[in-house]
This record gives sequence, structure tokens and C-alpha cells, in this order.
Amino acid sequence: MEKVYVLVLSFVFLLLLAYPTIGKASEEENASSMGEKKDTTQQTEALAVPQLEKILEQEGIALPPPKPAIKLSGYVDASYDYNFFNAPAFGSLPSFASQTINGKPTFRPAVPTAPLRYADDGIPGGGFNLNQLKVVLERELSKENKLDGAFRFDLMLGQDAGLGVPDAVEGLGTANSTTFGLNIGTIFVEQAYVAFQIPAGENHRVEIHLGKFEAPIGFEVLERPGNLNFSYGLFFNNVEPFALVGSQIYYAINASWRVRGGLVDGGFNTSRGGFPYFGFLDNMVNRLPTYLVTFNLDYESTNKKLLNTFALLYGFNGTNPPGFGTSPSAALDYPGAYANGDIIPGPYNNNGTYMELNDYGSWIPSFVPGDKLMFSFELVGGFYNHAVAPSGITALGASQQQLLGIFPPFPFSLGYDGPTNWFGVGLYQVYKFNNYFSLNLREQYLQASWNSYLEGFVFPANIWETTLTLRFDLADNLMVRIEGRTDIGNNVLDYYQPNLLVNPAQIGLKGNGLVGSSSGPIVFGAIEVVFTY
Repeated sequence: MEKVYVLVLSFVFLLLLAYPTIGKASEEENASSMGEKKDTTQQTEALAVPQLEKILEQEGIALPPPKPAIKLSGYVDASYDYNFFNAPAFGSLPSFASQTINGKPTFRPAVPTAPLRYADDGIPGGGFNLNQLKVVLERELSKENKLDGAFRFDLMLGQDAGLGVPDAVEGLGTANSTTFGLNIGTIFVEQAYVAFQIPAGENHRVEIHLGKFEAPIGFEVLERPGNLNFSYGLFFNNVEPFALVGSQIYYAINASWRVRGGLVDGGFNTSRGGFPYFGFLDNMVNRLPTYLVTFNLDYESTNKKLLNTFALLYGFNGTNPPGFGTSPSAALDYPGAYANGDIIPGPYNNNGTYMELNDYGSWIPSFVPGDKLMFSFELVGGFYNHAVAPSGITALGASQQQLLGIFPPFPFSLGYDGPTNWFGVGLYQVYKFNNYFSLNLREQYLQASWNSYLEGFVFPANIWETTLTLRFDLADNLMVRIEGRTDIGNNVLDYYQPNLLVNPAQIGLKGNGLVGSSSGPIVFGAIEVVFTY
């Protein structure tokens, strides 16, 4: 018995020594078993969900699809700009002879302006700018071919927003009095439209937009980060609207071709435009409606390396672009009376056929590895019949007007009544060295006859512009661009005296205030930082 007792105690002692090893092995086995069961359960659940949805659908109890979310996006765009021409703030204004009624000249400073520049790209000297704070709210249309509705709302704040057009401009209640009417707090509703789609066959649908939207013409857009270069080119704003109000209809013919068309109000960049102007805008010129017809034909290759858009704007009774000059009273009609703002319609307008044609596209050649090279182009041309530059103070006679500087030289000393036209060519090149750095080039040429279309211009225009932009993508949401630009051509830089938007009566009969001009070159530089969200 004593030996048996000793054997039992020895066996128990050995079990106690071996317990941690046995327990650990047991735990690992249990954990492995539980993991396998968990994996099996997840796989079973993953397989069960689509099976359950299929069963419910077969029984007529299909689960409703999740409601589309409203997306919030946007960006902040800030820069430091510098124009290398006379800046009033630096006391570097040149002096020009100012003629008076007695013919004795006096020398006074004159303010420079680059009339073909988007206004805040043409500020003399340099400074920091908050260009754009963009906020976008959007509910997209369904990808399914079914009846659906959506909307988009684009709000822009900042310096560029101050140049966006309000729904009405300021005036004194007379036909000729228009002036700056910037939005309060520089808030600009760039886009606000409702959209809905209607099925049109098994694989086709019609999409309709109603409201305010980006103009369906031109290679460049108002959003600076959406363009290849920081500054705006010659075509943007000068011969192309950037926002219109009305309707647009889209129809996709197939995967590559799409057609668009619509009817919009005739005021460029505003809800309505009109003349004569009596403190309100009625979308008429001389009591005739000034609607614009739009048409677009879009092409996109299957590999998305070749894009092209043809665009047409047609106004059967005229339109209200911002280029027509402004005069402070009916007795003082001067073409190019002021260096006009982007939002000013004016009295030098008349009924006539307005038409603009535009074609632009991009090509990414396949022979360059990595899709690093892109070529783009833009062609723009148009005409406006019966555009008018008035005859000035005819009682003084042409020679006296010319002597007093009321008008620039011939033909404006005699007035002008006839068609105007414009034509432009733009070329763009992009080379992407890597994911962080690319080089963008832009070359543009713009020709326009007379002064009745380009704002602030009083001579025929032949302008060349070249821009070089270095782009750095430092992160997915952070971009930096460094840009240099040169403009050269007829009267590309003008000098007004004694200041912009001053009544000509205050400077004698120097009616339009234009005392000098330069053909350039004028040089511009900028550093831009963009954060997207």
C-alpha cells in the first residue's frame, strides 16, 4: 500500500508539472477551432446576404437601394501676383499731357490698365490674393437609366467672386448710367441648377438642366485650379461668357458622342442683360428679346485620349457682352469711355445678329510612355452685326474733337456703325515629368475689329500672349503653381487720366480719359497655392 501511495503522489506531481504545457496547447487548439468557426461564419454570412437579397427579390420584396448622398467638396486658392508695370501704390505713375478747352496742356499722372486681362490679373504692381474659396454641394443623377432628379450649387468667395456678376448692376435710373455693382461681401453664386433625367430607350436617356450654370463654350473655366494655367487667357471673359442662366438639354448618342443644346438669357455672366438701361435688366435690347441659343457636339474616344467639343452661341436680336463701353450721360458718348469692369453692359449696343463659334480639344499621344504628354487647342471666332460706336460731340467737328483728344484717331472721330468681328487661336502643351511635377505652356492670339466688343479697347486688337506654368502636386490635396506670362500687341496697356471711372467733365473735353497706350510687352508673374477638400 505504501508503494501504491507513493506512485499516486508521483503521478499527481508529474501532472502538475506538465499542466502549463498541456493548458497552453489546449488553449491554442481551442483558439484555432474558434478562428476556423469565425472564418466559416463570416464566409457563410457573406454568401447568405446576396442569396437572401435574391430570394427577397424573387418574392417581390426587393430591398430599396441606398439613397444617394449629397456631396460636399471645394477648394481654397490663394496667390501672390505681380504685374511689372506702373503701380499707383508705389508712386510710379507716368505723366501725360492733358489737353483742355483752351488748348494749353498740363501734365498729370495717368493710371495704367491692361484691358484684356481678367480684372484682378491686371492689377498694377503686386500683392497677396485670396482668389477663390469654392464650396460645392451636389446630388448626382443616378447611373441607372431611370427617371431621377438632382441638383448642384456652387458658391464662390474671394477676389474672383467680386468680379462675378450680380443679378442686377447699379445705375442712376438713366439709359446710360451703369457702374460697378459687385456682390456684397464678394459672394458669387457661380452655379445653381436642378437636373433631371428621362429614359429614352433601353440604353439612352435625356438629361435636362435648369438654372444658372457654367457657359458651355470655351476651353478655360472660372475655376482656376481646373485650368492648365493660373491666369486666364485672352479668350476667357473677353469673347466668351463664363456663366449663363437658362436651360440645357443633354443627349448621349453613344459612348463617344454627345449632343447638347439650350436657350439662355442674353446677358453675359448675369441672369439678365438689357439696354436702354434704367436701373433694371429686362433681357432686351431696344425692346427686343435677346435670348441666346446654345449648341454643343462632344466627342470622347474609347480610350479617353482624344477629346473635342464644338460650340455655338447665336443671338437673333443681339446680346449684352461686357465689352460695350459706358458713358455717364447721354450727352457724353465715348467709345471706351472707361476701363470697364467685367460686369458692365453699356449703351454702345444695337440689335443685330450675334454669333460665336468655338472648337477645342485635347490629345494624349500613345507613343509617349505613361501618358505624360498632352496637346490641346482652341479656335474661337464670331461677329456681331450693327455694333455701334457713336459719333461723339458732332457739333465740334472731327478736327476739333481730334485736337482736344475726345476721340482717338480715325475712324472713331467720325463714329462707326457696322459689324464687328473677332478671331482667336490658342495652343496648349502639358508634359508630366512624374506624379509631382509638370510643365504647362499656353500660346494665344486674338484679333478683333473696332472697339465694340472688347472691353476698354478703342482700336483694332492684335494681341499675342505666352504663359509658362510649373505645377507641383505636393500631395493629393495640395498643389503649387509658379507662372510667368507676357502679353504684346496693339494698345495692350492703356493709360487713363486722372483715374478710372471719373466723369469726363472733370477733365475738360478729354472725354474718354485715354491719354496714352503701349504695345508692351507687359510681364506678369505669380505663385499659387491650392488646397482641395
